[in-house]
Amino acid sequence: MNATTKPLILVCVVLATCATSSVRADFTFGEPVDLRTVVPELDGTADGVSCLSFDGLEMYIDSQRPGGYGDWDFWVLRRPSEDADWGPPENLGVPINSPKEDSSFSISADGLSAYFSSNRLGGYGSFDIYIVTRPTTTDPWGSPVNVGSQINGSAADTAPSVSPDGLELHFVSWRTGGYGDGDIYVARRETTTDLWGKPANLGPPVNSAYGETQVFLSADGLLLFFADNWSTAPRPGGHGSQDIWMARRADPSASWEAPVNLGPRFNGPAYDWSPRISPDGHTFYFSTALTLDTTTWSSSQAPIIPTVDFNADGAVDLDDLVLLIENWGTDNTLYDIGPYAWGDGVVDIQDLKVFIAEWEKANPTNSQDNQ
Repeated sequence: MNATTKPLILVCVVLATCATSSVRADFTFGEPVDLRTVVPELDGTADGVSCLSFDGLEMYIDSQRPGGYGDWDFWVLRRPSEDADWGPPENLGVPINSPKEDSSFSISADGLSAYFSSNRLGGYGSFDIYIVTRPTTTDPWGSPVNVGSQINGSAADTAPSVSPDGLELHFVSWRTGGYGDGDIYVARRETTTDLWGKPANLGPPVNSAYGETQVFLSADGLLLFFADNWSTAPRPGGHGSQDIWMARRADPSASWEAPVNLGPRFNGPAYDWSPRISPDGHTFYFSTALTLDTTTWSSSQAPIIPTVDFNADGAVDLDDLVLLIENWGTDNTLYDIGPYAWGDGVVDIQDLKVFIAEWEKANPTNSQDNQ
């Protein structure tokens, strides 16, 4: 144990006894890598991440790989622990998968229900939203049930994303009365046993005259990802024919702020779509077309990195730790970096854990000396 380690241990002990006290830290996206380099079981030209279970043990993908039942099918990869490698993809089979397109799986926090969209026969419109349930996380999924006419209409209703508390369902709809070619809507309910209320259009600044699609909500419900619609003129401020955007809100009852474009690291001249974020907030997934005709495309992932160099001196060190301590129990957004990279509204032990992890990454020599 060296001199640098002792202050960190002391701080851990002291801060664990401190009282906590409510906005959002900054973060960056790391360099994207081909998803196949991380999960060799996946086919980057046929598979896209749909969602991960909240325990991190299941990865659901939308896939056009051989062996499916229709246009797009759901497959699942499993692993025994978060540190283990993913197993081979398994097709969810009938009746979840159909001869038509089945896509955009969104699993609940408890892993016992999931929403998806499909253009299978028997719906209200060209695409409808369905729900499936299972008794336990080790049981197979049951038969899909259409969520009904309160959500689904004669137009296409797609890309459902359920909030972690199960009380909000964001989705994309081409129904009349919107602002563009496709808009993002949200349906709400008081409890998870209630029926969904009438969907409301998110309105500006999220929705625009240019069309929004492929919505996805972060696990804490505070980040909203979407792509602008490739079939219309690109949303101003983008980099290509379909870009990925992100909006924030301070809490689940607050309005969404103006969306920001994720920039050229994730958006190119062709189509970029299917933004997803892992439940722990550490990894961002997306797909991109390598050609404008979308015949060649790939899936990638990128780390989400909290900003821990609080004094912006180019080093992550004890000076930054002192600043974190001085802001303990406050809602100072600069130091609120955990448990997600964008924080949870209070500077507390979660932020200390994140800081130490990032400090060890920035100081690998010191970390090795500590062992």
